[in-house]
Amino acid sequence: MMTWMDKPRILIVDDDSEFASDLQVLLSSEFEVTTAPTTQRAWEILDEYRPHCLLLDLNMPQYFGEHPTDEGFSFLAHLRSESAPRFAAGLPVIILTARKETESVEMTQRLRISKHYCKPPDIKRLKASIWSLVAGMANHGMSEMTGS
Repeated sequence: MMTWMDKPRILIVDDDSEFASDLQVLLSSEFEVTTAPTTQRAWEILDEYRPHCLLLDLNMPQYFGEHPTDEGFSFLAHLRSESAPRFAAGLPVIILTARKETESVEMTQRLRISKHYCKPPDIKRLKASIWSLVAGMANHGMSEMTGS
């Protein structure tokens, strides 16, 4: 179980290394942050790192999907599938993308996307969202599932 001294773990999945690095620096005062440049790498480290929240870009190099513009959604669908680690079913996910259009409500509900921000996000709002989601996860007993 996570104690008051533990920093929540955040996994940033984004192929823009400069953006991911900058975001890691901006969040690291309050969170333990690691990055993955591809969805494939994120999948490889997911079970070991066990993040409390995932920050996910949508346009990524293909691995799970058929087209790079859908890779984030394809990864998320895989994350919510039966083949994913058990804790991943309830993992809060915040979409960070350059896309301006709003994704369909059906897709957001089906894949259980917690929040959606356009890049670059307002850091204060992003931090507040992460804290809210992590607190909600802890209140619903999901911290046991992430190994905290």
